[in-house]
Amino acid sequence: MKWALALIFAMSSAAQAQEKTTTTTTTVIQSTSTTESTPKIETQAEEAPVLTQVATVTEVKKEYPQFEFTSYGYISFAQGETFKTVQNLEPIVRRSMDLAEFAFEGEYKLTDSSKIEFEVEIEHGGVGTTIEFDPFEEFGEFEQEIEKGGEVVLHEIYYKKDFKKTETAVRIGKFPLFISLGSVLTKPHKYPTILASDLEGRMLPLGWTETGVGLEQKIKYGFTARAALVNGLNSEFFRTYSWVGGGYQRHFESMNADNLATVFSLEWGNISKGTGIAFAQYAGDTTDNRYKVDKLKVPAEVRITTLMGNYKWKGLGIAAEYIEGSLENSDKVSAANATLGGLAKPKAFAPLGHKARLESVQLSYDWETPGLVFFLKAEHVNTFADVQGSIVKNPRYDVSRRSGGFMWMWDTAAFMKVQYARDKTELEGLPETYQANVAFGFDLSAFEK
Repeated sequence: MKWALALIFAMSSAAQAQEKTTTTTTTVIQSTSTTESTPKIETQAEEAPVLTQVATVTEVKKEYPQFEFTSYGYISFAQGETFKTVQNLEPIVRRSMDLAEFAFEGEYKLTDSSKIEFEVEIEHGGVGTTIEFDPFEEFGEFEQEIEKGGEVVLHEIYYKKDFKKTETAVRIGKFPLFISLGSVLTKPHKYPTILASDLEGRMLPLGWTETGVGLEQKIKYGFTARAALVNGLNSEFFRTYSWVGGGYQRHFESMNADNLATVFSLEWGNISKGTGIAFAQYAGDTTDNRYKVDKLKVPAEVRITTLMGNYKWKGLGIAAEYIEGSLENSDKVSAANATLGGLAKPKAFAPLGHKARLESVQLSYDWETPGLVFFLKAEHVNTFADVQGSIVKNPRYDVSRRSGGFMWMWDTAAFMKVQYARDKTELEGLPETYQANVAFGFDLSAFEK
């Protein structure tokens, strides 16, 4: 990790050194009379002083800091088939309503080359607790109750400095990882589906952000290189149903940073704007970030490699990604997690695959006049692509999903999304299930060019 820190520090220092101040000059225009008339006029012209006109440029000084904001949110209605328990093979139909997400993004511009960005998310209606006094307990007791089971979280906050001369940028704080479409396409109007990826959450943290330092460098021919050193995952919370996604450290007040992780990416074009492709890689050990430090004595490195793209041309669009991941000593991590107690106990969800894979392809057509975007999507994820030791492959987590639907921008920055999907697993005897979703929301960032 020291070499990564040294590399980032050296590149940012070089960019800082090449920053230069600019000066403003004014133009001087001289005008002389060249008209020949009578000798009298000619004499007057010779005696007259030369007229000099000076054009001055009025500089408009910007006052800092400046504040800008945007916001988005949506509510969803769902009906679908699910199962009572993991062992049950008979699907039942359930319906739900969810105030899924409301996000407020702010940006403080400190100078013309530096700013602070933050995003606050209120998920599932927020969260709240109350303290009550129960006089009927043995001696009367105070109790705490959960009033609302959502979440309010500072999803990202970071300082960004741009070095315009070298086209370099440095981020310090909590920022999105450039590792998947779900963490790059963060605004609802940028994708027609309810979520940017329906199955990413079964393998990786959704909307993955981490705390650390990152460097971004523009290169020739439309390429952008990124490197970051961030805090790592905690393998105590790896689970069968989300693979390493549960290791995203948001359970406690602080994050364990005994193990750090590196993230590298190379992008051509701009995926966020629908004109790019990219390669990305994440690598970091997770053993030392565990709270029960004596339960696991071997490395548990997580390595994730991604190839993704998002491209639009004359209304036609394609968004695709391939993600492959590996967990070192996955059998030993599973055994250590199985003996955890209390709220950390994984119960039947301790077994973990050594390798996991995800493939996703989406085709879309943007009918611009009425603001309609139609799409077809195919996704597949298998978190037991390979196993180690005594772990047995679980075909229930080898899932394929086919979906279709549309997004309608029915009012300025307001949208409706409709999606119908069918899920099929490789578990013999488990029937195919369906999910139907409708979402209503808004996205003020749609005003941005």
